[in-house]
Amino acid sequence: MGVRVPNYYEILGVDRSAEQEVIDAAYRAMMRRYHPDTFTGLKAEGERRAKQLNEAYATLRDAERRRAYDETLGPAAPKTAPVREALANPNPPSARHRGLLIGGLAIAAVITVVAYANRQAPPAPIATASTPTAFPKPAPSPVAKTAPSPSASSTTLAACKGMTCRVLTPFGWGGIEAGVTTDSAQAASGLKIGDDGHYTEAGDGTCLAYEVIGGPKNLQMLVESGVVTTVEAYLDPPAPTFMTDRGVKLGDSEAAVRQAYAGLKQLPDIYSEPPDKKLFYYEPGGERGIKFSINGGKVSGISVGSPSIEYVEGCL
Repeated sequence: MGVRVPNYYEILGVDRSAEQEVIDAAYRAMMRRYHPDTFTGLKAEGERRAKQLNEAYATLRDAERRRAYDETLGPAAPKTAPVREALANPNPPSARHRGLLIGGLAIAAVITVVAYANRQAPPAPIATASTPTAFPKPAPSPVAKTAPSPSASSTTLAACKGMTCRVLTPFGWGGIEAGVTTDSAQAASGLKIGDDGHYTEAGDGTCLAYEVIGGPKNLQMLVESGVVTTVEAYLDPPAPTFMTDRGVKLGDSEAAVRQAYAGLKQLPDIYSEPPDKKLFYYEPGGERGIKFSINGGKVSGISVGSPSIEYVEGCL
């Protein structure tokens, strides 16, 4: 019999009736645990888990895709209460079995008496071969294991939240994560965000640029139909300098990007001439990533979040 493959709900550890907010929170928590950069186990296992989580979340965060996926699973199995009634034994014990049972009960009674006597004895009795120990030996104290030292990346991420955060990850910035609603982003980060007036020509609110009210002027978010999909930071000398969770900063060389990230995807910059370019790094599964805008051999912009980082203008 083959190994049963867990469904997307099981991968995220949520019930099939879970609300979207619960799914979002579960995804974030699980990715923090299995992210290949911070996972303490085998790297291949971290990458495998991260890929599973990204695939599951890509489906369950989209209402239409989730509905279609649920249809492939069929109806959820009803929860049945455990049967608590004692069932009659269809095969009553034979006389021999009854004798064995009575003998077993007698032995159990003797063990109980010995156990009680040992419990009343002075502490730390010496057990011998002829004196059975009534209670199991206490488990040895676990040997304290030295926890692995957290990497600079994970330490920075743990403390990086709110207005003063200068670290961008493939998942977002300062508590604002790609894939969540603007309300959820504000609640998680403690920041106030709002439309800055760009990309509103369609008039239907499906593609908006948001800014942090009172925050860095060289940072903005792309919001599609009420969901944050990308966080972007640009090189602006008077403004704060942002960096990725692997230490690549705005203004760093293209070589620094290639040294920190392997397997980069490269696309041309349609608004300038070569050697200017866009370099993309994606997490396992391809649902979250980082875009580096390279101009004059330097990092002029960093965009993080969903595949919308590949947009060249607005939501196009």
